[in-house]
Amino acid sequence: MKPLEGIKVLDFSQLHGAAYATMLLADFGAEIVKIENVKGGDKLRELAPKNGNYSVYHGYLNRGKKSVAVDLKTDEGKAIVKELVKDADVVCENFKYGAMEKLGLGYEELRRINPKLVYASLTGYGRKGENKSKACFDNTAQAYSGMLDMSGYFNGPPITMGAQLGNLYGGMHLALGIVLAVIHVRKGGEGQFVDVAASDSLFAVLEDGMVDCSVLGHKHTRNGNMSQAIAPYDTYETLDGFVSIGVSSDFQWEKFCRVMGMEDLLEDPRFSSNAKRGEHYLDGGLRDRIESITSTMKKFEIEAMLEKENIPCGSVCTVLEAMQSEQISHREMVLTVEDPQVGSVSMPGIPAKLGKTPGSVDRGAPLLGEDTGRYLKKLGYEDEEIRRLTAQGIVTDGEPKQRCEEEARG
Repeated sequence: MKPLEGIKVLDFSQLHGAAYATMLLADFGAEIVKIENVKGGDKLRELAPKNGNYSVYHGYLNRGKKSVAVDLKTDEGKAIVKELVKDADVVCENFKYGAMEKLGLGYEELRRINPKLVYASLTGYGRKGENKSKACFDNTAQAYSGMLDMSGYFNGPPITMGAQLGNLYGGMHLALGIVLAVIHVRKGGEGQFVDVAASDSLFAVLEDGMVDCSVLGHKHTRNGNMSQAIAPYDTYETLDGFVSIGVSSDFQWEKFCRVMGMEDLLEDPRFSSNAKRGEHYLDGGLRDRIESITSTMKKFEIEAMLEKENIPCGSVCTVLEAMQSEQISHREMVLTVEDPQVGSVSMPGIPAKLGKTPGSVDRGAPLLGEDTGRYLKKLGYEDEEIRRLTAQGIVTDGEPKQRCEEEARG
């Protein structure tokens, strides 16, 4: 039995952040019911990468979920949602501040229906303060939090991270908040509101950037791939790409110099301590000296050589190289999931490895409205009434033939 089995989540999420949170919950057994617009559903269904007209991005973030398609602008559509809320543990959404309230489906309205309800919201700036109503994407959350200013090279422009960290960190904090609030309810407490901001989630991980300002009193400078605390700690060019190396102690420094054929630097007073190596890393020519050697070798060759001396070193892998690595395979971090539209899809696995109650991905992402009929029948709707609602465009009832065939085979 998975740890979150028996937890029912009504998921109004669009695009990335909150969808990532509910994906994490689904992997560990929560019943995630996506409440989608009858006209096209989650906007994520339109985004690349695509296989034909199908968004594989949607296939990843909405794996393991169910789909109920309802027109929330109609009274009958809202009535369906309110019926579903009665036995739900969680409502999760990432609409702009005030959007659910305008629909008559905000926290205050829904808690009257279900006092034990946990209502979780992910927005760009949270639900308090002057920015609460501002539109926000991941790049603007990175910009506002200070994260963007810390990323990039000295005297160069700021650079957004390779992944959507605001959505990812925000989604993780949202999932954590949901689990904590549900535990509180299960221990006899009341339902509550979980308010998470993507910009807060990034601000919380600024690390030495905050120390620079609050303790040292100066502005953090962009360091590229270098560290202000350790040297050498950087990424260097090789014959076939790049390699990242970190040397954190004088003992490691001595081994590093001998392995790399730089014994002469052991007698150089500019590099006699970690602090001095950091001070003279650029103007003392240390970085150039290291790269003059790495650029004549292959990245995995350097990694293997330094590994023997227990010196931290990692080849800068392409996504394909990472997917094909033995370590990622051992960790079961590439999953093959059967999607109802495009067949087998490779996607990232589950990082948290629970020894007794592990997570798993038991089904792909839902087609739009494929579970509408099932949930309406659970609420007591008759077939004729479901057909009427479908004909009027109030719901989309699309239980697909291929999913039925899959489940019949299973």
